[in-house]
Parts: sequence; C-alpha cells; structure tokens
Amino acid sequence: MRGKKIIIYYIAVVVFITLTLTPFLWALIVSLTPEFEMFNSSKNFLPSEFIFDNYETLLSFESRESKVFFRGIINSIKTSFITILFCLPSALLGAYAISRIKFKGKKLIKNILLSTMAIPVFTTIIPIYRMFASLNLLDNVFSLSLVYVTSFLPVITWILSNYFDSIPKEIEEAAFIDGCNKVSVFCRIILPLSYPAIFSSFLMIFLMTWAQFQVPLILASSMSTKPISIIVSEFVSKDTIKYGITTAAGLLAVVPPIILALIFNKFIISGMTGNSGK
Repeated sequence: MRGKKIIIYYIAVVVFITLTLTPFLWALIVSLTPEFEMFNSSKNFLPSEFIFDNYETLLSFESRESKVFFRGIINSIKTSFITILFCLPSALLGAYAISRIKFKGKKLIKNILLSTMAIPVFTTIIPIYRMFASLNLLDNVFSLSLVYVTSFLPVITWILSNYFDSIPKEIEEAAFIDGCNKVSVFCRIILPLSYPAIFSSFLMIFLMTWAQFQVPLILASSMSTKPISIIVSEFVSKDTIKYGITTAAGLLAVVPPIILALIFNKFIISGMTGNSGK
C-alpha cells in the first residue's frame, strides 16, 4: 500500500512539473526560433537553428523595444516597492492588534478579512476607474500602488496575525513585568521574532504586484506608468504579432521574481506556516 502511494506521489509530481514547465519551454523555443520558420509547414519541434536576436534586441539598451522593456521593468519595481512601503507596516500593526488586543467585533473583522480575499479584482475595477477618473488619479504609479495596497492588505494582515498567534504570550507578559510597554515589546521582541513572516510578506507583496495585469491594464495608459506585464503584451499589435520578441520579453520579465522566490523560498514557507514558537 505504501509503495502504491509513493508511485502515485511521483506521478503527480511529474505531471505537475510537466504542466508547469511546458509553457516556459515552448516560449523559450519560440524566442530562439527565426521568425520566418514559425510559419513553415514543418513537423519538427525544434527549429533548424537557434538565434538570440530577440534577446540581443531587448538587452541592447538601444532599440525601441529595449527602451520600452526596461521602462516597464523600472515601473514594476517602483510600483512594487511603493506598495510594500504602505502595505507592510499597515498589515503589521493591524495584525498585531487583531492577534493581541481583545475588543468587540474582533472575530467579525477576521472573517471580513478572510471574505475579501474571495472578491475578484474585475468586480471592483470599473468603480475604481470611475473614482480615479473623477479625482484625476489615472495613469499614476502612486495611485496604482494604492489599489494594490487595498487589494493585498487583507491577506497579508491575515497571514501576519496567524503568525503572531503562534508567538507565546508568556514572552510578552514577562516583558510587561519588567516594565516594558506595548510599543517597546512590539519593537524589541515581536518584530525580531517575526522576521520570517515579515520577509515572507515582503516577498509576497512584491511577487503579487509584479504579476498584476488587469488593474494596470485599465488604470495605466502611458509608458511612464505601464508595468512590465502590460509592456510584454503590447509587443502584439493589431497589425503584427512579434512572436519571438514577445516570448523573449515574457521570459525575461519572470526572471526577477523567479530568482527571488528560489533564493528566499525558505522564508516564504516559514513565514506562512508560522514556526516562531520554536
């Protein structure tokens, strides 16, 4: 019986990895294929030769495509860090209050936080657009970041509050006996104990902001605001589709979040599972 479970487990892992990596492999092959070969009636999976022209174009810093691509990268980085700057401190304070302070409606607030995670972004984007248009806030990196803050704040607060719940209250009680106030305890004890969850939240906000598409598609209209997710899609126009450069740009765009996720994956896991009790 145990042997069958192991076999099923490995089959599931292989299927999952195949389904995950196949689109990236296909995009890589397309990005390395000469443009004229993509429309040949050939049964060969691989091209007759691999070319790196698309990557050279994007990384040259001279072509129009390169300038647009790096403008999108810079916009995504700016938007991500502005979102982190406002979202993470607010989530920390809110999560600590929910975890440690007793007040009426505490359970209701946690349930509301949980329920807001199930609201799809496209159900709110039109009202947000109308509001931003009336306040002249469209096509602005800061305004775009505020939308992300309100979107991510519930889930980050929920994760951090669960992590704070795992920290033994006896540690704080001992500090209170020594004469420390709540602010001192939070800064000197809770925050150092919570660095895995804080770092995990930092990465989660960055990754979620980087991957946004629907919100900036509606609220960002100029090259000074559009993130890389929108820039990549715009290599496809109504007249032409540049398959090679589009797939190359898409692959290059996912490199930063993949590197961060691979390097700091232990922080993401420990931050979400809440191992501070150790």
